[in-house]
Amino acid sequence: MAQSDDIIINSNKAIDSSCKNTIFNGIFPQDVKEKYQLKEVLGQGTFGIVRRCQDKDGNNHALKTILKSKVPDPKVLKREIEIMRQVHHPHIIRLFDVFEDDKNIFLVTELCTGGELYDRVVEKTVSNDLFSEYDAARITRNILSAVEFIHSKGVAHRDLKPENFLLEDESDEAAVKIIDFGLSRFHNDKGLMKSRVGTIYYVAPEVLSAPSYTTKCDVWSVGVVTYVLLCGYPPFNAGNERLTYDLVTDGDLKFPSPAWDHISPEAICFIQRLMTRDPDKRPTATEALQDPWLNQEKVQPQGFDKKVTFLPRKYHSTESNEDKQVKYTDTEKQRAFQKFLKRFKNRKE
Repeated sequence: MAQSDDIIINSNKAIDSSCKNTIFNGIFPQDVKEKYQLKEVLGQGTFGIVRRCQDKDGNNHALKTILKSKVPDPKVLKREIEIMRQVHHPHIIRLFDVFEDDKNIFLVTELCTGGELYDRVVEKTVSNDLFSEYDAARITRNILSAVEFIHSKGVAHRDLKPENFLLEDESDEAAVKIIDFGLSRFHNDKGLMKSRVGTIYYVAPEVLSAPSYTTKCDVWSVGVVTYVLLCGYPPFNAGNERLTYDLVTDGDLKFPSPAWDHISPEAICFIQRLMTRDPDKRPTATEALQDPWLNQEKVQPQGFDKKVTFLPRKYHSTESNEDKQVKYTDTEKQRAFQKFLKRFKNRKE
């Protein structure tokens, strides 16, 4: 198990010195077209495009092209790729191949056609058809099994949220896959980390305020995701990052009416366990997987009396938390918040 952020990628391939401006010292082949046939574009992001590609046996994959000139920190990209090459699991996006030429890094991954879990939540919430407890438990079980696996490999994800899960296909029973290991890292011998990273609505309180934290930060995030699956919005969400920061660090978890009126006590208890503020009392991913709520029989989803709007990615707000007034009398807390914001805006170590 790696014990630091230094990345060592082993390869039997001869180094190709013809590739200039290399990030990986020429250990990966340059020409993706020698092995894959490029098909239609599926999407476009900040660093490049994603298209469908096909191997020589006719199998479809996703090809992510990353423009090296837009990569802010090559070391972070190297770490992300090395982690993805080591974590093969049914509920983690599979990385098949890496290519590098003078201008681009090419990642060939498993092709998932069901879209982001975030979009599925929005779709269901808008149509007033939230996930049943059975479906929410199934998805959470998928996620926790993957989290248990990466933790066994000495890896913390540190940015688990609905936007970072893909659905294998468009069916209601589609498997969920973890993606985006950009904030992930190998932890040290003691399992401790110190960097203030993550997404404010899903980050564990100890990541914001404690001197160090462990992989249990991911368990908290899974609890938040489960909360979102069942009601359509995150538990701590004020009108701005400052107020949300305070709500997270206070950790006063609530299950307001009417969204939670028809949710079982077992589901609420499960979320409370995962979102225990004291990480020493919080279960590990392995322990969380033993919870009886995750192993329930399928039942018909219960009705939901009031339509809840799942708010946009960049702004979450609910009536129950908007009116909470916060007085900033703790200088250390203010400084911690400012330090987090500085790191949070960068989003990458």
